[in-house]
Amino acid sequence: MLSIIVPVYNTEKYLSECIDSILEQSYGDFELILVDDGSKDASFEICKLYQQKDARVKVYHKENSGVSAARNFGLSVARGEYISFCDSDDVLKPQLYEMLLDALKKHHVDRVCGGYEYLYPDGHRLYCKGRKADGIYKREELLPSMIDDGTLSGFLFSGVNNSIFKKCIIDSNHLMFDETIKYNEDSLFSFQYAVHSNCLYCLQSEALYLYRQHEDSSTRKRQRGDKYEALHHKLRVLGACYPEVNIEIQMKRRMVTVALWEVLDVVKQEHGRNAVKEIRRILRQEDVTKNMVVLDLVHMNRYKKVYRLMMKYRMAGLLYAVTKWLLPVLSKYLSR
Repeated sequence: MLSIIVPVYNTEKYLSECIDSILEQSYGDFELILVDDGSKDASFEICKLYQQKDARVKVYHKENSGVSAARNFGLSVARGEYISFCDSDDVLKPQLYEMLLDALKKHHVDRVCGGYEYLYPDGHRLYCKGRKADGIYKREELLPSMIDDGTLSGFLFSGVNNSIFKKCIIDSNHLMFDETIKYNEDSLFSFQYAVHSNCLYCLQSEALYLYRQHEDSSTRKRQRGDKYEALHHKLRVLGACYPEVNIEIQMKRRMVTVALWEVLDVVKQEHGRNAVKEIRRILRQEDVTKNMVVLDLVHMNRYKKVYRLMMKYRMAGLLYAVTKWLLPVLSKYLSR
């Protein structure tokens, strides 16, 4: 059986569509664990209505303590042999779990990762091309580039949604989401899982998961100035235990990636000269300038190659203009 864990918090506008898309899956042997994380809207009531209609739905309510705590609670009550996660504002295509489980069993792997599309408020969808070709990736292939592969794109196979995990690996290694980490907590969990497993199957050519894009999305609410110190400390400690991770190179790449994220955050929250001044400060940081040389230009997509050039030559004004006016249009219609 598959246990699907869905943290729920104030998503009444999208929740029914999400739950319906799960209950309509072509694979039916699952339990749907809805963990209401202290919602202040009608989300909990919506969950209870579905529990009354379908015996596969299990509903729990807890005080608000964040998505990691909600996922951990879901893991503690899950009865399935396999685990998957879903956000309560996203939508699944009907074949998702059937295809992921078929791949996991066929290829005898410990995790399967599917592909996804962005779903915009006007109904427009955009396929997000995976950075890896479909196929099996062994632990020794993943660990040296999973934290940062040098393409200015962050973790590989980072999100826990749209994946199938084995509960036996999670339980035997006492894996949990770190509730002290606010951003990239799913990436840390994925990396820890990779450390304790043998191989992963990439199925990212099949875009069966729809990430809803809206102003309340967690990826749109990242605070300025977050340097991920706690996460980086944990990664360094974990990486030091496994030499094959090559933690120093990966963290150097990540310093540049995080700088790019900071630039994007500045553009969202500052304007004009103030924004350009702050971008220029970010680009002058020693960790940014000296670590440019460890990036992977060969596998970097066209967007990131342009950003790398602007960062390398400290084109703060151009970075601001491109990100402010051009990127929002291009990123919605041109697959990355």
